[in-house]
Amino acid sequence: MKQNKIILAALIIFSLAGCATTETDSTFIESGTPEIMLFWPPPPQTARIQYLKTIAGPADIGVKKTWFSKAIDTILGKDSAEGLLLRPYGISANMERLLIADPGIHALHVFDTKKRKYFAIHSANGEDLISPVGVAIDKNGDIYFSDSMLRKIFVFNSEGDYLKSIVPPEAFIRPTGISLDADRVYIIDTHAHAVFVFSKKDAGFLFKFGKNGSEKGEFNFPTHIFTGRDNLLYVTDSMNFRVQVFDRDGTFISAFGKHGDGSGDFSKPKGVAVDSEGHIYVVDADFDVVQIFDGSGGLLLAFGSSGTGAGELFLPAGIFIDENDKIYLADSYNSRIQIFQYLKEIKQGDLKQQ
Repeated sequence: MKQNKIILAALIIFSLAGCATTETDSTFIESGTPEIMLFWPPPPQTARIQYLKTIAGPADIGVKKTWFSKAIDTILGKDSAEGLLLRPYGISANMERLLIADPGIHALHVFDTKKRKYFAIHSANGEDLISPVGVAIDKNGDIYFSDSMLRKIFVFNSEGDYLKSIVPPEAFIRPTGISLDADRVYIIDTHAHAVFVFSKKDAGFLFKFGKNGSEKGEFNFPTHIFTGRDNLLYVTDSMNFRVQVFDRDGTFISAFGKHGDGSGDFSKPKGVAVDSEGHIYVVDADFDVVQIFDGSGGLLLAFGSSGTGAGELFLPAGIFIDENDKIYLADSYNSRIQIFQYLKEIKQGDLKQQ
């Protein structure tokens, strides 16, 4: 039967090859034009956050199969749901690519938004992925991601080829969040209550910082980490219900947050990220909201609410902010990524005479 399918597919290829075309979605948003006009805070107040787009699969970045490709997939029994997000968790992006760790389907999604292409990584160095949760992309396109159940960090090149693994002198217990700077890799080990630091050049272990506790510089099940433009490290200290800030050598700088159900409080803090003006964004999976704080931990604004519509969230997880202040949010149990834009305030001195 399998041989007959292959023969039939070959016949179709020879007979229809001349008709094959590449389809793209002309509605793909390259300029940032939103699908729906949503702002936070709402008018008449000055908007600071704008909803742009939702991505749930390859079609949402303009990847579309031709009729020819669909026919071949049907004949060969290929899964039509390939590329659809199930439970997106960790997220990273640059000007060309969007990377999503999806433990729901045991894979890392790679969306090439410039070339409008997609591929997924399902295994690394001969091991099938189990629970990919953290991901980061280097300036040269190399992909770093954690598998919390395999207890390993994997590094791939931009084409999806395995390069190396990163392991500490003693095995990770539960590696999760990842962040990069110019020459270092920072990895959260949630169950070790610590941040491990490695050399990017040779993957050599440098040092670690943190231990279990509630004092300054101590952690209680940390989960996410983000490197700001100020080269400071922002860590979600989840069960201490706070965000801690460190310099790149692990020296404690500051902390903010407490457990509660009021504005500015945390219940289940997840992803953390920082925009170009130093505002700190913290995802709370219990509240289905993103809260934005100033550098001192003062609450500035919140966006999102419980639901399934645009701008609504269901157990959100990771967050990433790119160099253009585009905000990528893993809306985990809605099986999608939502994209927002931070709108900078135009100051008088920034205006130029025409």
